[in-house]
Amino acid sequence: MRKLGFLGLFVLILCVGALPRAQDEVGPLEGAAAERMATKRLSGYLGMPLPVVEKALAFAQVRAGETVYDLGSGDGRIVIMAAQKFGARAVGIELDPRYARLSMNRIQALGLFEKVQIIEGDVLEQDLSAADVVTIYMTPLGTYKLRPRLEKFLRDGARVVTCVYEIPEWKPAAVTKVPGDEGKAYELKLYVISRPTEGVSFSKFGRQP
Repeated sequence: MRKLGFLGLFVLILCVGALPRAQDEVGPLEGAAAERMATKRLSGYLGMPLPVVEKALAFAQVRAGETVYDLGSGDGRIVIMAAQKFGARAVGIELDPRYARLSMNRIQALGLFEKVQIIEGDVLEQDLSAADVVTIYMTPLGTYKLRPRLEKFLRDGARVVTCVYEIPEWKPAAVTKVPGDEGKAYELKLYVISRPTEGVSFSKFGRQP
């Protein structure tokens, strides 16, 4: 497991930005973009604290050269850390154009544009087949709607790590709790994709029996 020293964490906080600051930066959403968000949004903005981000990526055993997808990538903190600290390629998918723009600006400023991509769009319309690891921090509605996409695209051995909320009907391979802000504990759940072969029950995919 990779550990982040105090100085490294301090520098990363300055680069990525804390959640309240990010929310202040994006400003209001109006017009067609606001209407699209109202109809397609799966979750409100949930920002995982940076120490929890590192633990989540380590929990998923992200390795250099792998591809990490963050679904609902917000201000880009997960994809940035995946590239900076784990040597991964990373793709963030974000519906809100304000957060997509904010995260792209941060990626450019950090010189990570060759390793990190932000897709401004609906996660339910994206091809996830290139993912080795998927990170999700969404409400139960979001994880429920994402499950069919994960089952459709993710290959054998791909890992999914969720923060707080579970994927309905899936059985996690491991669960851990990580301290976050103000003494709050965040529960991480790790799922490992194991696709069924002909004649094998779908429960082998990871669903609860």
